[in-house]
Amino acid sequence: MKKKYLLTPGPVEAPRRVLEAASRPLISHRCGEFSELFKGISRKLGRLFESGQPVVILPSSGTGALECAAVNFLRPGDVFISLSCGVFGDRFREIAARTGARGIYVDAEPGSAPTPEAAAAALRENPGARALLVTHNETSTGVTVPVREIIAALPAEGRPLVLADGVSSVGAIECLPESWGVDVLCTASQKGLITPPGLGLVWLSKRALDELKGRECPSYYFDLKLHLKNMKPDSYANPYTPPVSLYYALDAALDIILAEGAPAWFAKRRRYAEAFAAALEELGYELLVRDRRLRSAGVTAFSAPGDASEVVRKRLSAAGYETAGGQGTLKGKLIRAAHYSDWEMPDMEDILRAFAEAIDNNSDDGYLKTARNIFENR
Repeated sequence: MKKKYLLTPGPVEAPRRVLEAASRPLISHRCGEFSELFKGISRKLGRLFESGQPVVILPSSGTGALECAAVNFLRPGDVFISLSCGVFGDRFREIAARTGARGIYVDAEPGSAPTPEAAAAALRENPGARALLVTHNETSTGVTVPVREIIAALPAEGRPLVLADGVSSVGAIECLPESWGVDVLCTASQKGLITPPGLGLVWLSKRALDELKGRECPSYYFDLKLHLKNMKPDSYANPYTPPVSLYYALDAALDIILAEGAPAWFAKRRRYAEAFAAALEELGYELLVRDRRLRSAGVTAFSAPGDASEVVRKRLSAAGYETAGGQGTLKGKLIRAAHYSDWEMPDMEDILRAFAEAIDNNSDDGYLKTARNIFENR
C-alpha cells in the first residue's frame, strides 16, 4: 500500500513511538505515577529550552496558550505593541485586544519579517507599553522572525514584557527564551513537538512570575497562578483533569527530539528544509520567502507555476499528499508543506516526485540530486 504523507503544518505526522505511548492504559491524574510523568516532561522541556523556569501545560490548542498569556498579563487600558507578518501574528493581537488592552500594530509584508529597528522604534514612540507580542515562526508564510535580535534591540530599562508565540517553532527551531530575554513563551504539542493536538504550553520567566503576584486572572481555566500552585516541588498536578494520554505522547516525543541533543535535531530540520526548498525551485515552484535567513525549518510556502496552486494541491491530495493552502490575502495563491516529522531522504524523494508529477514536470531527476546533496552533505 502506498504511503500517505501529512504535510500540513499541524497536526503533523507523529512517530509511531509517540502514537504507541499515547495508547498506554490510563492512570489517575492524582496519583504519584502521573506526578512523576509530569515532572519528567518538565525536566525534558528544561533541556529543550536550556532553562529551569516552569512550563505550565494546558489542555488546549496553541491558541489557548496564547489566550492564557493574554488574560494573565494584559488588562483593560494596557497598551501592547504587536509585531506581525501574517495570519497568526494578527490572531495573537486579536486575542490580546479582547482583554480590553489597546494595540500598537507594526506589520511586515507577507514573506518578510518585522525588524529589530521597527520594534525599537515602536517602543520609543510608546514608552508606556506593557507588552510586546511577537510570533517566532509565522506558519501562514513560512517566515522565522528574528526574535533574539528584536529583543536585543530593546532598551534594558523600561522594557515591556515580551510575549512570544512559539506555537510553530518550538521543537523544530532553536528557541531559548531565558537567554534571549523572552518573558512568556507559548507553544503547543501538534507541530514541532511531533505530538497529537491537545496540549498548550506556557513557559514563564522570573520576571513574568513576579508580575503574576500582583494580578488576578479573570479566567479560571487559564489562571497561571492556579496551575503553578499545583506544581509543587514534591508533586506536580493540574487544577483539573488533563489529557493523560497526551502527556505520555509528549514525553516520548521529547525523548526522540533530545536523543542526540536538541541542536542536532534542529540542524536536521534545517537541512531538510533547505534541501526541499532548493528542489522545489529547480522544479519551477516559486518560494514566497526570498531571504534565505528567514525561511522556516518547519514549513515552506510557495506557489505553483501558472497560478495553479489550488489545482496542484488537489492533485497532491488525490495522490495521498495532504498540504495546506494560503491564508488571508494569500488564500488560493500558496501551497504550504510542513517538514516537522523526522523524515529521511527516501521520504523527501517520494514527496518531491509527487510535486513534480502534480505540475507535469517530466524532466530528469536533477532536482532529487540537488536535494540529496544538501540534505546529506551539509
